[in-house]
Amino acid sequence: MRITGAHVLLTGATGTIGVALAHRFVRQGARVTLVARTLEPLQALGQATGGKAFPADLCDPETLHGLVGRVEARHGPVDVLVNNAGVDATGFLTDLTAQDLRRAIDLNLTAPLELCRQVLPGMLARRSGHLVNISSLAGVATFPGLAVYGGSKAGLTHATSGLRADLRGTPVGTLTVEIGPVVSEMMNRIGRHGPSDAAFARVLGARLLTHLDPDDVARGIVTAIEQGRPHLRLPRRAAPIAAMTGAPRALARIALSGIPARAVTQRPETRSAP
Repeated sequence: MRITGAHVLLTGATGTIGVALAHRFVRQGARVTLVARTLEPLQALGQATGGKAFPADLCDPETLHGLVGRVEARHGPVDVLVNNAGVDATGFLTDLTAQDLRRAIDLNLTAPLELCRQVLPGMLARRSGHLVNISSLAGVATFPGLAVYGGSKAGLTHATSGLRADLRGTPVGTLTVEIGPVVSEMMNRIGRHGPSDAAFARVLGARLLTHLDPDDVARGIVTAIEQGRPHLRLPRRAAPIAAMTGAPRALARIALSGIPARAVTQRPETRSAP
């Protein structure tokens, strides 16, 4: 997927990774629509990058409904959707509120899938497009305090694999990004939960993971889009373990090879007789 000249819809734009992505996309010549909940930092990012600010709370069903259509009415067809918005909801499950739980699932899983659902018809009609879902290595193996976050990200990774299967034979690509700890405010929040902090300290000390620089993550994501790669796993030292957990999904793709996507998605009773 060529980034230069593309219209990128980026959610979670004012977060640590979002800011790095916004700058990286603009440097690559993309037009960027920036989505986040809080207006002032969003406008500041728009001024800094030349991106178009589009404030929206993705956890509000009324705001989420028809969001892609409203973006496209203002700024033109979306070529690349980057679902970057997310929240950690760190803590022991019973210490979280029902609202904490609902917001994490809504933002980390429901909103990305809904935006994919909204943007796909136009991409398929134009025969061009790319879906990018920012997941996490917490969806591969999660730590204490991250049950909700890890579960929601595992769901996003698995759902993106299903989308890739649905889109076989079409010109619309998918990219699943599974990343480890990034130097960010989110990691600072996670570090304030003792069991989570101790778990990260152990794996970081054993050099199984390393703190990622957000600019390096952004560069890797943009490169993976341009190269049409289906997966990006960072840090690279953790990639083999993450790939092992994806083995069943890879086997499913092998089993589907040679079968037209339409035949897979049709109900048996609607298929034409031989």
